[in-house]
Amino acid sequence: MVSLALFWGAAKKEKQVIYSIQAAIIYALLTTGWYNIEHNPHLLLWLCNITAVIGLVLSFWFNQKLFEIFFYFAWTGDLLTLMIWPNPVSPPLTTFPLSWAGFVLKHSAPLALTILFIKQGRLLNRDAAWTALKAMLVYAGFIAVYDFVLGQNILDFRYPSIDIMKHFGSWPYYIIVNVALALLWYYIIHAIAKRLKIIKIS
Repeated sequence: MVSLALFWGAAKKEKQVIYSIQAAIIYALLTTGWYNIEHNPHLLLWLCNITAVIGLVLSFWFNQKLFEIFFYFAWTGDLLTLMIWPNPVSPPLTTFPLSWAGFVLKHSAPLALTILFIKQGRLLNRDAAWTALKAMLVYAGFIAVYDFVLGQNILDFRYPSIDIMKHFGSWPYYIIVNVALALLWYYIIHAIAKRLKIIKIS
């Protein structure tokens, strides 16, 4: 319900919704951060945490390039995560309800923030998708090294954590499929953004 209220307020460009979004992101980072530290501190490096932090920064201080990275990170990682249930990295609802709620808000509040920015007249530059993709490649490269050096599996670089990935073949074939799907998703977002006229013409 809170997530729906954030989306509604953002779409209606309500003046007070920015404070609700900020509060939701802070709550999400605190509750899920505590859960990650208790169970696996390495999970603090997940893209959703970084996206939420970027969103929080943007809510206080807007930067065009950072907004473009944030927009694509939110509409790829956050949206797809909300579509995957049960999610293997989500805190269990039965034993950690506050962290579970934070997990949902951590992925929905940034999406609401992108809607609010667009409603406020913030548009994407024509090369926004490429800017965000370069940022994603830098992040993914860092995480790949991090995973293999420290024995972690952030972004599933060492083994698939979601059942559907297991149908893509063994390592590294499922990674190749994941990269191809990510590129396709970036293109779809770009095409939709262009269709909705939220990309600057020049």
